[in-house]
Amino acid sequence: MQYQSDYVLRLIEQMGSLIRRAMEKVGVGEAEEPYELCQEALGLALDIDPDTTIRLSPTTLVSLIEMSNADDRVIALIAEALEIEAEALEHAGEVLDAQTRHQQAQAVRAMLGPSHAN
Repeated sequence: MQYQSDYVLRLIEQMGSLIRRAMEKVGVGEAEEPYELCQEALGLALDIDPDTTIRLSPTTLVSLIEMSNADDRVIALIAEALEIEAEALEHAGEVLDAQTRHQQAQAVRAMLGPSHAN
């Protein structure tokens, strides 16, 4: 049990670091680097090729996360990474992919219940 707890804490730390860096970059209007940083964070959390996730419906993505029994803190970070990716995609003019990411983020956030919806 301690090993699993350590793993989750390490994952949260790694994802948090990547997401913070992405937020800084997207905040100044950059697109490519924030997208790549979030892709890396998603890859850590989902253990699949992050490029694959853009093709998943929000429902399928949620099912994948549910099967992994992810910690709520990791789920919240997944939603945050998806939102930042959406912003980066919008900056790059990729409106349809950005919309997909927003929908996925909303579905993932709904997994956490009403207290985490915003």
